[in-house]
Amino acid sequence: MKNLKLNLRKKINKELFGPLLSGILFTLSFPKWNLHFLSWFFLLPLLFCRANPWISGLIFGWVHFSTLLYWLVYTMTKYGELSLPFALFLLSLLSLYLAFYYSWFWGIHSSFLKTFQNPGFLKGLSLALSWVGLEYLRSKLFTGFPWGKAGYLLSNYLIFLQSAEIWGVWGLSFLVVLVNYWIYFLIWYFLNFKRIDLSFFKKQIGFLIILILVIGFGFWKKFSWEKNLKENPKTLKVALLQGNIPQELKKIKELDYSFKVYTELSLKTLSLKPDLILFPETAFPFYFPYERDYTLKLIKLLTEIEAQLFLKKPSFIVGTFRLSYTEREPKIYNSLITWNEGEIIDFYDKEKLVPFGEYVPLGKYFPFLKEISVVSDVLKPGTSKNLTTKVNNFTYQITPLICFESAFPELLQKRVKEGSQLVFIATNDAWFGKTSAPSQHFQMAQVRAVEARRYTIQVANTGITGIIDPLGRVLIQSQLEEEVLLEGEVKPLSELTYFVKYGNFWGLAGAIFWLLLLAIVLTKKLLIK
Repeated sequence: MKNLKLNLRKKINKELFGPLLSGILFTLSFPKWNLHFLSWFFLLPLLFCRANPWISGLIFGWVHFSTLLYWLVYTMTKYGELSLPFALFLLSLLSLYLAFYYSWFWGIHSSFLKTFQNPGFLKGLSLALSWVGLEYLRSKLFTGFPWGKAGYLLSNYLIFLQSAEIWGVWGLSFLVVLVNYWIYFLIWYFLNFKRIDLSFFKKQIGFLIILILVIGFGFWKKFSWEKNLKENPKTLKVALLQGNIPQELKKIKELDYSFKVYTELSLKTLSLKPDLILFPETAFPFYFPYERDYTLKLIKLLTEIEAQLFLKKPSFIVGTFRLSYTEREPKIYNSLITWNEGEIIDFYDKEKLVPFGEYVPLGKYFPFLKEISVVSDVLKPGTSKNLTTKVNNFTYQITPLICFESAFPELLQKRVKEGSQLVFIATNDAWFGKTSAPSQHFQMAQVRAVEARRYTIQVANTGITGIIDPLGRVLIQSQLEEEVLLEGEVKPLSELTYFVKYGNFWGLAGAIFWLLLLAIVLTKKLLIK
């Protein structure tokens, strides 16, 4: 009996090791750890695991998301005032939901498609494309949770990153998983055959062709875009204001402190003579324009800065809450307002709100859910649009993305397609302190820049403020939790990429492929019964 228990314990440990290790390696590939070389290997322990695939996929997903999203516990305990055990329970519950995607994924590929037995190129394509479909579906279903896509790992590899202008983050995820499978295939081959012959090289042709095409495309686009940017004479000087207002103060609306900090930073922009002065999300957290005193105070600040710039006619983009009365009902929006030459010329209301951060899903039917929300359920979603801004009598269109919205490539694609020349991400990552969340967030901005081939500016209350060029290179960035004014130059661009023109075709293709696989497998299983 003792030997039976010992053997059982050894078997369980062995079965747990592969998926647990893969889940941890996957997380370590992301910021802050930045062990990005693991991008190409993180799936190997799981690929070689021969335990129950449904359980293995579940463990892999749960471990990965629990470690990747640990910062949710920080936010829920510090600002949601939840107890640590309850916050950990909620994180575990979310991770379990996300892990079910991988449980089905791994179970179908291992038990029915035999993807890991006698591996080959077509099986690798099937695995990589259905992984893309899995990521696409979880970014859409139940309000969508797009965080932690494998494709973001290639923000660390400039040459591979360039292909995002064709297939977006979905194609980058496809590439990461395909290479992981290829390395598994190579190891499996040598373990089983221990020789290299002509048949071995034939089996590698498909993998090599895709890799050569992506690398070749990457070098071509890198050189052509570097040349394009050098020859483009039009530049705009931008000033980025990171106020580093503690979330504790923003939460209780200590507006006088916010005005003090941003007034000082604004005055520093005078010597720079910028064309655009950009503030972060909810830099001034009052209800514009119905809180009259603070509205007048903000207008006075913008007018005075504008007046002191003399011949310059800069635009200001300011984050605040906007209160509107529609059909006699008050509605509050998380907004960006464009100010130029003494007047408001445009505004944008955040379209994609954060579940449990800015609204409570199904809160009407399940009131208890409001108890676990970080903020009250008062904000309303806006309408997708670009921001119009003027600089020295020239009109520009800027694609606005507020905080969580930068995780949704379809929002970028839709707005850039309407004719914008720049991308502006306004965020408040003070919610997450010095955890890895701000770094993960900024990594997404790098991919967005290449998908759209636009200079992408991110301004955080605190977090990471910076400028990314159309090649995905970070030109300048701030540190976490520092009050800083950054300056830089950007170039308005108008060329539309294949990704912008045709949208998330690769993600949609992956989703259709995965659902077809699922339907075929379930149909066969029913027929056999």
